[in-house]
Amino acid sequence: MTNETVSPSIIKSRRSFLKVMSAGAAGLAFDPFNPLQNASAALFGGGKSEVSFLVNNDIREATLQALKPFQRKVKKDIGNKRVVIKVNAGLATPEHAMYSTHADQIRGILDFLAPIYDGDITIAEGTAGSKISAFIGFNNYGYMPIEKENKNVKIVDANDQPYTLKYIRTAKHHPIKLNVIDMYMDPDVYLISAAKMKTHNAVVGTYSLKNVVMGAPVCHYKKKINEKSKMHGGVDSSGGRELSYNMFLLTQMGVYPDLSVIDGVEAIEGDGPWGGEIVEHGVTVASTDFVAADRVCSDLMGIDPKYMKYLEWCEYSGLGNFDRANIKVNGPKVEDHVIKYRLNKNVEGQVAWIHENFDE
Repeated sequence: MTNETVSPSIIKSRRSFLKVMSAGAAGLAFDPFNPLQNASAALFGGGKSEVSFLVNNDIREATLQALKPFQRKVKKDIGNKRVVIKVNAGLATPEHAMYSTHADQIRGILDFLAPIYDGDITIAEGTAGSKISAFIGFNNYGYMPIEKENKNVKIVDANDQPYTLKYIRTAKHHPIKLNVIDMYMDPDVYLISAAKMKTHNAVVGTYSLKNVVMGAPVCHYKKKINEKSKMHGGVDSSGGRELSYNMFLLTQMGVYPDLSVIDGVEAIEGDGPWGGEIVEHGVTVASTDFVAADRVCSDLMGIDPKYMKYLEWCEYSGLGNFDRANIKVNGPKVEDHVIKYRLNKNVEGQVAWIHENFDE
């Protein structure tokens, strides 16, 4: 099989195939520390990805305009699927509003969908560290009026939805059980990630993929048990090493957005994802290739791409384009709008494993 016959778009469209294959063999399918597998993974390359890049300080309008170039493709890809919009509002408390998906970003997505889709739309999120109902956050962040504004929209607590047992791995490479919310793996769901550009305390930067992948494990908030924390690998974990790999494993299981839109109008630098300060960057990024979209976001933040291992591995497995040579940006020149973000104070510890394993 050649580069010309297999492209990221083909592989990505087979979410159900990836789920079945990876459920039993995710840990064996790919070793990012094995250069021979890295080389062979290049077979999945091919084709350029389009990323829409907009400079505009109106979040709702910027979201709509950034998504518009994908209207025809999104309409076709949705087909008879149910649309789910995954917002980023995992802590729910009022003081975390600035770090969460803005209500107008959701409205911009709904504006985009209105002329091409008239089916049911679910807005979903579940809390993590707060271990409380997500509806507390939905109220705090102004999401609830959106239901009244749109008859086909329903807001749900993702932690109350059905889930399935999967396996990820710990820092000692032992398998560990993880219950993953079905909605985020369902091949009959068209999943939209409504994310925010933020620095992070384990994987340097967080954008559309991490919004979905870290929202997928269940937090049994009524029992005060949070399974999302398992993603970090437990005892003996090293910086963002285990989290990066486990995010990659869930992505192979089919947990990834079909459409990404990342709000950088007011982004976060410093001690993100739930701390730090606002950067008035005035940018919005969107794509049907989450890898390409997130790569452009990391470039806009002035983050060295070698630190985005979880995205690079997704390219190796054929889920999207990480190499900027294979990304076509529609909009102004990215390099003219780069702001060097101040990273989390623990960034050196986050990336030490990368220097140990990947520096020449």
